Amino acid sequence: MQKISPPRLVLAFFLLPILAAFAARAADAPSAAGAPPPAAAETGWLAGPHLTCGWGGLRAQAEEAGFTFNLAHTLDWSGGWRGSPDRRGAARGLFDLGAAWAPAGTGATFTAQYLMLRGRDASTPLGTLVTFSNIDDAPFAHWGELSWQQVFAEGKLRLKLGQIDANSEFSVISSALGFVNSAPAFSPTIFALPTYPDPAPGANVFAQPLPWLDLGFGVYAGSGSTPRGLPGFAHPFLIGEAGFTHEALGRLAVGAWRVNGSLARYDATTQPAAGGLYAVFERKLWSPAAASADDPRGATVFAQFGTAGEQVSAIRRHFALGVSATGLIPGRDDDTCGLMVSICATSRADPTLTAANETAVEAYYGWPVTGWLTLKADVQLIRHPGGSATRRDAVVGLLRAETTF
Repeated sequence: MQKISPPRLVLAFFLLPILAAFAARAADAPSAAGAPPPAAAETGWLAGPHLTCGWGGLRAQAEEAGFTFNLAHTLDWSGGWRGSPDRRGAARGLFDLGAAWAPAGTGATFTAQYLMLRGRDASTPLGTLVTFSNIDDAPFAHWGELSWQQVFAEGKLRLKLGQIDANSEFSVISSALGFVNSAPAFSPTIFALPTYPDPAPGANVFAQPLPWLDLGFGVYAGSGSTPRGLPGFAHPFLIGEAGFTHEALGRLAVGAWRVNGSLARYDATTQPAAGGLYAVFERKLWSPAAASADDPRGATVFAQFGTAGEQVSAIRRHFALGVSATGLIPGRDDDTCGLMVSICATSRADPTLTAANETAVEAYYGWPVTGWLTLKADVQLIRHPGGSATRRDAVVGLLRAETTF
C-alpha cells in the first residue's frame, strides 16, 4: 500500500469541511422555482459556530455550568512564487484543543490547552528572520496554556498563575491578529517572550487604577528554547507594560522586558542578561454610521516598535505599520482584510547579516464560508530574506482554512 505523506494527509482530511460547506450551500440554494431554503438551514449547521453543532444539547448544558470546550484547526498551504529555494507547496496543520471552567460567582477561570502541529515548516527553507506563517515550527505535540486566573475588585485587578502564553497578555494588538506573518503578533525584538509554541510557567498581574490606564507585570521561567536562558525562575524573563486608552485617540501601550541567563554574543563571549523596549498603538479610523460600540465592522490602523541589544539579537529594531478592516464590502459584513509593512533592522554585530533590514509587506482577505469555517488568501513580499543583501526578494502565497469543531 502506498504511504500517504503527512502534508497530503492533513490537506486531504481538512479539505473535507470545505467541500462539505460548499455542498451544503449548494443544497440550501433556492430551487429553480425560486423557493427559499428552509429557515432551519439558515440558522442551523451552516450558521452555527461549530462543525459538530451542539452535541445534542450537551454543549449548552456544559456552558450553563461554566464549562467551555473548543477544538480548532488551522490549515496553511503555501508556495514560493519567487525567491524561494523550495518551490514545492507546503501544508501544515495546527490542532488547538482547549477547555475552560469559570465557576459562577467566583471570578476564577481555569484553562487547559493542548497543541499539536503536523506538516512541513515552510519558513525555515526560506530562511527569513521572521516566520511568514505564525504557525510554522517543527512538528510538535504538547500542552499549551495551563492556568488559573482570578479577577478581583469588579475586574480592576486580575491575577494569572500557571503555564502562560505571555503574548496573550503583553504586546497585544487586537486589530493585527488577522495577519499571517508572525511580526504583527508581537515585535520580534522580544526574542525571549514565552509564547507559541513554547509558553512557560509564570505569573502576571494586571490592574486598572483609572478607566484610561492599565498596568501589567509578568515573570516567567525560561522555557528551555534558545536564547531564553536557563530553565527555572533562577533566570527569569521579566516584562512590564502600561496601557493608555482614549475613546477618540485609541490605545497606546509601552513596555520593557529583560531576560536573565548566560546569553551568547556575536563576539563569542557571553553576557548575563539582555532587554529592550516596545510600544504598540491602534486606533479605529472608520465605523459604519450608527454602529454600536461592539460592532466589529470598520477599519483600524495599528503600529508597533521594538528594540533589543544587537550583540545578542539578530533584530535590533523593529517597526510595523498596518491597517485591518471588517465588513468593507456592502453585504459582506463578516469579511476581513488587511495590509501591513514590517521592517526588521538587522544586528550590525552579526557578520552574516549583510543587509540593513528584512522587510515584509503583507495583504490578506478573509471570507467566512460558514459560521465554523473561514478561508483566507494571503500574499507577502519579503525583501532581503534572512538579512541577506545577495538573496533574491521572495514572494509567497498562502491559503489558510480555519475550522472550529
